Amino acid sequence: MIKKIFPYLRLIYRIRWWLIIGSFFITLCAIYFTRDMKSTYNVDSSLYTGASGGDLMKGGNNVNWSYVDNTINKLVSIMKSESTLQRVAIHLYARCMIHGDPKNDNQYIKASNYNWMYHHLKASPHGNEILALIDKTNEEKTVKNLTKYMLPDKDNYIYGLFHYDHPYFSYTALQKMDINSEEGSDIIDVKYASDDPGITYNTVSILMEEFVNEYRSIRYGDTDKVIDFFKSELARIGSDLRDKEDDLTAYSIDKRVINYGEETKQVAIQNEEMEMREQEIMFSYNSSKAMLQEVEKNMDENARQLINNFQYVNKLKEASNLVGKISQMETFPEGNKGKGSLQSYKDQLQSAKQDLSDITDRYIIQSHSKEGISKASFVNEWLQLTLQYEKAKSDLRVVQQNIRDMDNKYVFFAPVGVTINRKERAINFTERNYLSILSSYNDALMRKKDLEMTSATIKVINPPSFPLTSQPTGRKNIVILSFLTSFALIFIFFFLQELLDRTLRDPDRTKRLTRLNVLGAYPEKSSAKYRSYNKTCEDMAIRQFSSVLLRFCTNRKDNEPFIINFITTEIDNDIDGLTDKLLVYWRNLGLRSRKLSYNEDYDAQSSKYLLAKGISDFYNKGDEDILIVECPNITENNIPSPLLQEVNINLFIANANHGWTTTDDIKLKNLRKLVGDAPLFAYLNQASRDVVQEFAGMLPPYTLFRRQIYRFSQLAFTEKISSKPRRLDENSEFDNYDDIEGIDET
Repeated sequence: MIKKIFPYLRLIYRIRWWLIIGSFFITLCAIYFTRDMKSTYNVDSSLYTGASGGDLMKGGNNVNWSYVDNTINKLVSIMKSESTLQRVAIHLYARCMIHGDPKNDNQYIKASNYNWMYHHLKASPHGNEILALIDKTNEEKTVKNLTKYMLPDKDNYIYGLFHYDHPYFSYTALQKMDINSEEGSDIIDVKYASDDPGITYNTVSILMEEFVNEYRSIRYGDTDKVIDFFKSELARIGSDLRDKEDDLTAYSIDKRVINYGEETKQVAIQNEEMEMREQEIMFSYNSSKAMLQEVEKNMDENARQLINNFQYVNKLKEASNLVGKISQMETFPEGNKGKGSLQSYKDQLQSAKQDLSDITDRYIIQSHSKEGISKASFVNEWLQLTLQYEKAKSDLRVVQQNIRDMDNKYVFFAPVGVTINRKERAINFTERNYLSILSSYNDALMRKKDLEMTSATIKVINPPSFPLTSQPTGRKNIVILSFLTSFALIFIFFFLQELLDRTLRDPDRTKRLTRLNVLGAYPEKSSAKYRSYNKTCEDMAIRQFSSVLLRFCTNRKDNEPFIINFITTEIDNDIDGLTDKLLVYWRNLGLRSRKLSYNEDYDAQSSKYLLAKGISDFYNKGDEDILIVECPNITENNIPSPLLQEVNINLFIANANHGWTTTDDIKLKNLRKLVGDAPLFAYLNQASRDVVQEFAGMLPPYTLFRRQIYRFSQLAFTEKISSKPRRLDENSEFDNYDDIEGIDET
């Protein structure tokens, strides 16, 4: 895990100056640009609404939290509304202009802010006109003057004061007030912050006053309008209801209708009875008429004279009239009251019958007819039938007259009933409407009482207080954040560069790009700070390089030297300097070594080289132990495969500052195929001091700080501080490589 993190730590160390200088520069910029940050003053206030204190409309005990939340939201909306904030802005501006002091800060406004406001107003086109509206002795009068002066015009100074971007009086500035309430709470919290303590305090204070006034005007104003509406509707509908009832009464009197339902019911019953009575009387009438006609056929001349007798006829008419009256009184006893007693009419009828019988007896000549029938009984029968017929006839006439009267009643009652029903429906509808309005009117009155209770409970429980100290500006946090952000951005930039960079800078990157193991690294020329240690560092790198190469020189053929190929893809890679120093080092160790260079010892473009089966084809063997062959760069030249396979080791020399290209990758793949099973390794040339230290150990100078850095870089956390890495004597200086003797190659 630590080894995985270590490359990133090494990256940080490599870009340390970028991180330090870049972060320091950004931090200085942040400090410079935040030098004018103003202090902020906070003012808090709390308002108790009493929304959950009960409702008269619902008994006053149960709390409807949905209604409470809705009420709270309405109150917050009123406080945040543009109309409320506009009145706050005008009132606040008037207060600041009245109580502002151009020399001293006070509880209303800072002197600097007042001077800026005053001169800004003075310089406006209508400044003197607006200054004349400000009454230093009466704040309310000043507010009224400014409100009246404020018109929706872009050139109106007061209108622009609220609708533009003024830092204290604009709608945008006042909207920054934090107005909210916790769920399930009756309390509304108001928080406001600005750079002027007086303006901050007075803004919240004026907001509380304006909110209470606005809330009461809205609640009571709407409720009073509703109550007045219901009251006027009650008067109108009540008058309409009385008119309709009076009209129904007058109509009933005019039509002489007391109880239409009962009267029509009685008419229907009487009509049914009349129809049945008519049928009975018609049957009696027809039967009596038929019987009378039959009797009259059988009467003789003497009997006929009797019938035609004037006295007899008069008595018969009298009896018939009595029979009709009796029949009518018996049929309709209620309609004939006061016209005489029924019994008296019966007595008169009985008397008339007796007179008829006497007259009949006087006119009868013979006792029996020629058929042997008694004439007295015959005449009496005729008399009875005649009276019966007259009675039926009279009853039929009476019944038919009453039926006609019933028909007239139907004609009368039909439109009367429709009209009465229509009037009653209109009265019923108007009555229901009246009761509904009355119920709404009562609800509105109760609602007003409820509003009076809730409005009475609205109270500022935490009045705003004048802030004496300002809040932290946050400048410190901005500076710290700027430093951390710049540090992170610089690191991310170089980290991305590290991920995308294809420069062969260190062993890990070289192995990842070339897929070759790295045997060592030779340092580049150091800067002026470490220039005096260049020779020592190069000696340590050559010694490590020699030690690694000699490990491959173990299996020597008879009468053949150890062969080492130096290969590169670069034209300007300084292989000559590296091989020369290696030869000098080996010769000082007593090893016979020689170098074959393609620039001096053989021609890389000749057929003799290109078709060589072995190194002996263009090389004359001597008494050397080690032979170094500098091969031409494989980017422009070819190397015969036998020359790569007969050596002890093929060494690919890569410049640590060289970017690995696609061409290099292709050439190296071809080189692997030509090498076959022969060893092929990489070696970094012109590497940095940190890379060389990974192979040769710690490089000079050996200061305490550098020793600690090297110790931590190698994860030797528990190593003793006094211990030193194995190194060449710092005091030994070599003028040339012939002076280097006795150095242990191991």
